[in-house]
Amino acid sequence: MKAKNIILNAIYNLTLGRNEVQGEVVEATDKGWNVRLLASDKVVKVNNADRFVRKARTIATTGNAPVKGQEETSRKAKQPKEGMSAIDAAHRVLVEIGTALTVRQITEVIFDKGYCPNLQGKTPQLTISSSLQREIANKGDESRFYKGGRGLYGAVECYSE
Repeated sequence: MKAKNIILNAIYNLTLGRNEVQGEVVEATDKGWNVRLLASDKVVKVNNADRFVRKARTIATTGNAPVKGQEETSRKAKQPKEGMSAIDAAHRVLVEIGTALTVRQITEVIFDKGYCPNLQGKTPQLTISSSLQREIANKGDESRFYKGGRGLYGAVECYSE
């Protein structure tokens, strides 16, 4: 970019080392520009106009510093989750049903009974499946679940030989 095209108080993408970051031109000096980095709110000296890649199209920040002109929002305390965890809901379903079920069946019952309202996303079945497998692998004989066959999981307390 040419030096004559760099405007004060404008936001640009610029290169610092191998990284491309966004910064606001705060001041023009005899030797270059002072630029405030949006991600960290630090002011750096840029001596070469070639470091300015282009004028920023969108403003993206990765740090905690608010962007100039935006009000800083207060952080809300995390609200306690309602319902039970996915693994606890699966255990409850398997105990109530009393037999081994597929992950799809377990997930359907969890949603039908509303046990885990926090189980959202594109692949809730994979969440349940990985939780079951992880507990069986980590706890071994002390796990609440057993694998009853291909794709079947059951509650240990309902297991009968």
